[in-house]
This record gives sequence, C-alpha cells and structure tokens, in this order.
Amino acid sequence: MSATVVREKLELSRVSLRAEPHQQQKGVTRVALFCGGRGSSTIIRELLRWPQVELSLLVNAYDDGLSTGALRRFIPDMLGPSDFRKNLSTLLDLHSNEQYALQQFLEYRLPDDFGEAEAGKLASYVRDPSSGSPLPGKLPELFAGLGNTPLADRLNSYLLRFFEYYGQSAGKLEFKDCSLGNLVFAGAYLESNCNFNASVRSLAGICGAQAELVNVTNGESRTLVALKEDGEVLDCESKIVGPQSHSPIHAIYFMPQGLTASQSAELEGQSFDEKRRLLSSWEKPVTLSADATAALKAADVIVFGPGTQFSSLLPSYRTVGFADAVRANRRAPRVFVSNLDADHDIQSLTLTDLIDKSLELMGDPKNETGLLTHILYNVASEERDEGVKPGRVALDDTYLNARVVRGDFQNPVKSTVHSGYSVVKHLLSIRDAQYDRRQKESLDIYIDLLDRSRSTETMLQEFLELPWQQTFRGVKLVLNHMDRPKNLKLPQHMQVEAIENSGLFSEIDALLNWLRHSDTQYLLTVAGDGEYRLRDAWLAIETLKASVFGVVHGSRTQSRVQFQSSLKSAYGESKTLFGLSWIGGYVFSLLVGLVCRSIFSDPLTGFRLYQRSRLPKEFVDSLELQRPRSAVEITRRLIDAGVEIAEVPVSYRTFAGFTKPKWRLGRAMKNLTGLFG
Repeated sequence: MSATVVREKLELSRVSLRAEPHQQQKGVTRVALFCGGRGSSTIIRELLRWPQVELSLLVNAYDDGLSTGALRRFIPDMLGPSDFRKNLSTLLDLHSNEQYALQQFLEYRLPDDFGEAEAGKLASYVRDPSSGSPLPGKLPELFAGLGNTPLADRLNSYLLRFFEYYGQSAGKLEFKDCSLGNLVFAGAYLESNCNFNASVRSLAGICGAQAELVNVTNGESRTLVALKEDGEVLDCESKIVGPQSHSPIHAIYFMPQGLTASQSAELEGQSFDEKRRLLSSWEKPVTLSADATAALKAADVIVFGPGTQFSSLLPSYRTVGFADAVRANRRAPRVFVSNLDADHDIQSLTLTDLIDKSLELMGDPKNETGLLTHILYNVASEERDEGVKPGRVALDDTYLNARVVRGDFQNPVKSTVHSGYSVVKHLLSIRDAQYDRRQKESLDIYIDLLDRSRSTETMLQEFLELPWQQTFRGVKLVLNHMDRPKNLKLPQHMQVEAIENSGLFSEIDALLNWLRHSDTQYLLTVAGDGEYRLRDAWLAIETLKASVFGVVHGSRTQSRVQFQSSLKSAYGESKTLFGLSWIGGYVFSLLVGLVCRSIFSDPLTGFRLYQRSRLPKEFVDSLELQRPRSAVEITRRLIDAGVEIAEVPVSYRTFAGFTKPKWRLGRAMKNLTGLFG
C-alpha cells in the first residue's frame, strides 16, 4: 500500500467533535444514493449491513429495452420497472425462506415459448390458486415457494390485475424473456390508478424492502434520446446503453413518446447545432418527486453512485428541482463514486469527463455551489485497458473544488465490481469529517485507581513510553488523587494533569467535564482498583473507526484465567465473598441484558472509551438534566439514545492484599441502583 493511500485513509478516519443534532437522532445516518439497477448493488448490500444507516435509493425509470420496452408499449405512459425490480431484489432480507422465494419469483424470466396459451393458464391460476389450474414450466415451484401467505395473495392480486388488462386490450404482448417481477409491477401500476410512484411504494412495503425505494421524478413517462458529438442520434434508452461508436454522447433529452417518424425525418441531414436545437425544442422536462426531495433534504450523505451513466444516472441529475434539493442540504457531503470500467456509453470518457458532464447536467458546470464535495476514484482502474482513467486529476488533488479520494475501491476478487466495504467505509468517514472541520484527532485519558499508587505509577510509565504521536495530534493524561510528577518534561503532543474528584464514580465527573470543556475526539476513563494497560486504547479506537459503535467497553472477563485471578485477589480470603462475587458477575450481566436489551460480558468494567461525534445530542442533554449516579446508568442512557456499544478484551490484573471488598461491593450495589433508576 502506498504512503499516499495510507495518508488518505488516516485523514478520512478523523471524525468531527460534535455532529449536528439532525444527524444524531438515535445515532441514525441517512444515506441517499442515486443508482441504476445493478451497478451499485455491492455498495447497497454493505450499507444494509450497518444497523444505524437508513438508506434511500433514488432511481429513474427510463429503461425501454427488449421485454421492458415491449411492456411499456403495451401499457402506454407506464415507466420502465426493471431497475426498481432489480433494486427490490437487492433489498430483500434473504435470511428467511419467504424472502428468498420472493427474490426467485421476481427475477424469474418467462421462457421463449411462453405464449397466449401459457398466459391463459397463468391468468387462471392467479384468479383462483385453489382451482388446481396447471402452470407451465417452473411456475408451480415458484408459487409453491411463496406458500399460502398474505404476500402470495398480494402478488397474485397484482398479476390478476395485469391479466385483466391483458384480456381487455386489443394490443399484443410478447412475453418472451419478460421477468415475472415486471408483470407484478405492471399490475401494481394499474392497481394504483396508473400512479407509478405509488406502485413502487406499495411493492416495496409488502415485500419488506430494507430501504426506501424512490422514483426520482413525479412519474412522467419519457423516452430518452441522446445526441452524440458526431451528430448521430440514439432514439431510445436501449441504444444509449448498447454498443455504439467511440464518439462521446453530447446530450440527453426527455421525449414524451420517443421520436416520431416525422421528427426523425426532420433530423436527417441537419447540422449538429440544428439537431441540438430541434431536440431541445421537442423535449418535455421532468420534475423531482416529493419523496426524492424529502430524501435529499434529510440525508446525512448524498451519493452519486456508479452505473450506466447516460441512462441510469445522468438523466436523474437533469430533473427539474434536483439541484435545488441538493443545495438545500448544506450539511451533507455529496460524493461521486466513479465507475470502475467504461460501459458502452462512456467508453471514451475519463473521470474528469464524467464529472464535467454530471455538473453540466446539474446546472453548475464549475461546481461553484458545491454540488459535489468528494470524488472516489479507484486507482487500479488506471492499470486496466477497460478501466476509467483519471483524466485531468493528479494524485491527492482536488477537481472543481471537490476532493479527489484515490483508493482501492474494487472487489479484491472480482475487479469489475466495487468493494462495498471500502466504498461505505470512506463514505461514512467523509460524513464524520464533514460535520466539523475544526475536529482534533486527540485523546483524553482519565485515571482513578483506588489506593493503587503502584498501579498508577506503572500506567504513568506506560503512558510516557507509548508512541501516541503516530495516531493522535495530542494526548492528555488526567490523574485523580495523585500529584503530578515533578520535573516531568514532556513533548509538545503530551500533557499530564492532576485533579481531585471524589465519590465512587469520579469518572462521571470526568465525562461531564470532557463534554463541556474539551474539544478532543476521544475520552478514555480508567477506574477501579486494578491495573489496566493503556496500549489497549488502540484496539478500542480502531474498533470505533471501523464500525458504527460510539462507545467501547474493555472487558476484563473474556479471559477465564484473568477473571478467576481477579476474583481470587479481591476475595480470596473469604470463600463466601468469592462465591457470591463469582455468581454475581453472571447475574449482573443477565440483569443488564434484561433492562438494556444488550448483553455485556463485563458491565461493571472500569475501562470505557467514548467517541464524541457518535454521542447523540439527546444523550448529552440527559447528562446535563440529571447527573448519572453510576457507570452502568451511563450505559443504560447510551443504549436508550441508540448508541451502539462494543466490547473488546483488555488486560487487567489486581493485587492480593491491596483490594477493598467493601469498596467493590458498594460500587456494585450503586451500579445496580443506577440500572433501575
């Protein structure tokens, strides 16, 4: 890995001090992703794996190729459902048999010999599934997989509505290679009084989609037409995405019914400029839907995903109201994810060409209003003949005021698809950094070890030896009930302070003071009567950076030997106390699980790491309104506020003869009170 890529990853991992209140509601991150049918599927699947991400997919519906085109011609004014069907299949939760059967059902394509007779059998079946009407081909297996469920009934009703239309229509429909899911969409469209957006919402709802599926427009039926630089006119979407000359596409147009015969004749023999004028005069713009507007305005990250640019993506950016909705959301980073390889429509274009065309269609060719803030480019694409090349972008550069992030964004096994993990990790890192440019990647450490001067001195020595500067701009150690060592000369990035906090849970005061007065990103509190290792802070921080967690607890019990020796040191002189503490540890974990709905192996841990940018405003406000009585009460409030808490194993030891069983039991009882308070 190059030093530049490492430097980029380190910079992206820096996060803000305080996120805006909107983003921090219950720890949710809202992502609005412009996509086509399959080009962003790996990114979508990865976003679905992050429990605190709420995803909205913004899709257009101009597909008119093959069976989809035939279906659109058969039902006038209906948009193409293919990309919505493909995304709906991606959004299903395949860990259930019903959802797996549903995906197979939606994606099944009717065979070449599926004609009127077979259509009649299918229509008879959906009219009355209990009639025993025979079904051709694989259809019996597909319907059996859905079973006798409400979902199967709804899908049958949509198919029945389609076949009612089919039986009443004077036109013909060739079913060859038509997906069953497209017929379901067609029935839902007819059932929704020919409201395409309503049909999308209805199907996404009954199918249990794991994200919001949104049509970019208000549902205006349009056919895409493209004008190439050499003057060639591509009169439908299927030609725009298919094999073509190397001459770049100059512009795309929204035609109400495609080009008529008279319009095609009029274009013949005209100059490039005249063709452009005529096409502009014939087109009818489309407008941004209310659902798309709401998704963009609420988003914490707006992503212009990869895919077939001139059909699936660029037309969306031309939608009336698009740029205004994006600009209205000033807090969200707006990230362009470059294609890995060149499709037919962009075979001669570089990354900067794609950015230029996107901004041109967005109405801000110089990006003066910041419609794009970041560009993700896959470095390995430069090495492949078919890869999208960077164009006029240098390493670690910006282009038109947008930061170019060069990295490894391709799947390590299949280079033609994106690595969902890598893309999403960068997206969320960009999100974190965007909220507060004043953020400092620094760490505060608070230590309060009861009567453990020996342990404190050992930890102080470790603090002075660890290479903090490799990870942090600064690190500060705060020692409770211990004088600051005299004549201690420290490098600029390190500080040591001594304070006097009282009470069983002085780390609560440390947390409150950090939230009120510090501007560092991380706080580590270490409290108890044993010895921890500060080096474990690195593992805890890496856990935060690589995940959705906002807090890390260091578990002292994930090592059996460590757990037993700790109890023996504390209660070894009393078999009764030893047995009670051994049982109590498990009982307390159970109680915390019942109350907080989260299982912790060590809920009483004194090792806790907080990340400021992941702490919701409601959690911070709750601390100001009422001071917590115990460390476990803090845990409960974090969970109530939607903060994800991780556990990592940490080193820990106690010393026989130095522990205070009475102090330990008192702290445990106070924690118990805070759990139910």
